[in-house]
Amino acid sequence: MFGRLSRPVELVEAIQVSYPHQPVKMGKVHGSLARAGKVKSQTPKVEKQEKKKAVKGRAKKRAQYISRFVNVTLTPGGKRSMNQQPAGKSG
Repeated sequence: MFGRLSRPVELVEAIQVSYPHQPVKMGKVHGSLARAGKVKSQTPKVEKQEKKKAVKGRAKKRAQYISRFVNVTLTPGGKRSMNQQPAGKSG
């Protein structure tokens, strides 16, 4: 449409010539920086709670084996998938 324009100024002038009744709108920043960090400052500070020490190494592999193969209870729906959601939640 505009051929080969070497400078951005020529492109703006070409747009102004082709659309004389509309002002040229250049790119805008998404939202003002005055609101930056609004949500983080609003959320209440919650202290971290102490957690039980995570199992590591051989003991972790043992716990995985027991939970996957030893304590298996066959449910009516078949085998449980790894990250299964409660019934009715996914749709």
